[in-house]
Amino acid sequence: DVQGAYDATLHLLAKGHQRIAFIGNLQFAWFERCAQGYRRAMDEAGLEANCVEVHSDGSELGYLGMKALLNRKDPVTAVLAGSDQVAMGVVNALRESSLSIPDDISVVGFNDTHGSLFYPALTSVREFPEELGRHMAEFVLKRLQTPTLPPQSLTMPTRLVPRDSVAAPSVRR
Repeated sequence: DVQGAYDATLHLLAKGHQRIAFIGNLQFAWFERCAQGYRRAMDEAGLEANCVEVHSDGSELGYLGMKALLNRKDPVTAVLAGSDQVAMGVVNALRESSLSIPDDISVVGFNDTHGSLFYPALTSVREFPEELGRHMAEFVLKRLQTPTLPPQSLTMPTRLVPRDSVAAPSVRR
C-alpha cells in the first residue's frame, strides 16, 4: 500500500501536478498506509500533502471528499483515491460539478478492481490479492505444522496501471 501510493503520486508529479490531494478514511489501516506513501512522495518533492479524510467508505467517501476539495479556494489538479470505489465517488462529484477527467482534474485509484470499467479508464495501482492469499495460506499451513515458528512477514509488490484518467495539468487549472 505504501509503495503503491508512493509510485502513483510520483506518476502524478512526473506529469507536472503539484497540487495533489489524497482522499481516504485514515481510520482504516490500508488507507493510512496509502496516505504514508502519498505523504512521502509529496515531502520528497518539497510539496505540501493534502489528505482529505472522510469517515465513510466506498464511493460516498470519494464523493464527499471531492466535494470538500471543490469548495476550497486553492483547487487541486489531481486526486489519489484510496481505492477504486473511492475514485468512483470522486468521478461522480466531478461530473456533477461539470468538470472533466483528465482535462480539469486527473484521478488515480487504488487496487485496480474497477479501473478498466471507468470512462475514461481509471489509472490505478494494481494489487495481487490472489497471490497474497496463496502466501497467507502457506504461512498458516507452516504455522500449523510448526507452531513455534517466528512470525513471518511478506511484502507484495504493486504495479501502477496507467490509463486515460491522468494528463498533465492544463493551463486553466
